[in-house]
Amino acid sequence: MNLADIVDTAAAIRLRQRLQPEGGPGDKIFPPTFAGGVYCWEQRRIDGKTVPCVLLDSVASQANRFEEALEAAAQSGLELPRLVVQFDGDLADIGEISTLAAPHRVFDAILRDSALDGMPFFKSPLYRQLTACNTRNATALFAHAPSALVFGCWDSTGAAGGLGNKFARALSSEIVGVGAEWGATQGGLRQDPLGVSADVEIAITEDGDWSLAERDADKSARGKKERAKGTRPSEINHGNVLVKVESGEQQRVLADNRIESYKATLRGGVTVDHALQTTVLSLAALRRLRFPVDGAAGDTGRAARAVLAALALVAVTGGRERGGWLRSRCGLVAESRQDFEIVHADGTTAPLALDAGQAAAIYADAVTAARKAGLPWHAEPIRLVPQPKLAELVKMSRQVQKIGG
Repeated sequence: MNLADIVDTAAAIRLRQRLQPEGGPGDKIFPPTFAGGVYCWEQRRIDGKTVPCVLLDSVASQANRFEEALEAAAQSGLELPRLVVQFDGDLADIGEISTLAAPHRVFDAILRDSALDGMPFFKSPLYRQLTACNTRNATALFAHAPSALVFGCWDSTGAAGGLGNKFARALSSEIVGVGAEWGATQGGLRQDPLGVSADVEIAITEDGDWSLAERDADKSARGKKERAKGTRPSEINHGNVLVKVESGEQQRVLADNRIESYKATLRGGVTVDHALQTTVLSLAALRRLRFPVDGAAGDTGRAARAVLAALALVAVTGGRERGGWLRSRCGLVAESRQDFEIVHADGTTAPLALDAGQAAAIYADAVTAARKAGLPWHAEPIRLVPQPKLAELVKMSRQVQKIGG
């Protein structure tokens, strides 16, 4: 397969994979919850019909999973330029945070507020090169953080603020539950094996510890309702805990296409006909990027775009082989393994069978070709350390959380 030719001519490479719960068809699964403890529901048009669907994994979440797959591959020897902030000493438990894990990738505040060779990173020549990148010249980003060009990035915290350069994501993916029905839950009671009574009063100290409050007959007579927050055993996870059931409004499409509203319990899980993962690598988006070297483009753009496409395929195939566990009680498996498709501009498609090993080999060949074309490629991670003020910010935050204030 000549990936460079495909990138030059095709519109996209996509994967549409049907999935089922690990427990089998009809098993209940739990979507992510959003503000207010609700799921993300919507009606979608599928095969000419309006079908109730629920989001199981968002585009941003899928990107994070693909980046985790790339991080694991890099730790196992995949040659992948990236920047890494190393936390040591009192913050050694944090370990490394790379451009594959930082929320805003190469332009994240964690990197901005770190230091490179003793100099604040945002004052370094490398930082200026990265922030100067745009679609007409993305060579520095390619050399030091190519994954940021695949998943998208925005220099929103640099000198230009919100006017900093943006790179749209070329790879997008989401998982939705198709033909979804609300599940139900009756709540319940978590039984305390110690039998601690809610009538006992406690006092929480400033350092986060607790003690028994002095007994006051009058206060006990007034009952629990008049007691202040922080005086109940449940505040320190003792005693029985009632699991509440909340309800919300949902809609369903009737046989005559009318939409009916009804009440259903929140956070009760769902059942679905199937889940659908739709992953699209836009080759048209990659073709917008230019990668001049010493002021001349030559074949460098073609070679760079082939590397980015191959890197995206490594991420998707690697993520696929890591499995479809999304969260507690939401593990998914393939109904049957689907091939990738090459999508041409006229809508015609061609199958593309690819596994993680094949994708890694294609990527290695593309990197070799890019180097021969003269493109810069910083194979070893560039290591930064947090500036003292960043380290102190983290320590202070931990201290505040520890004392609960």
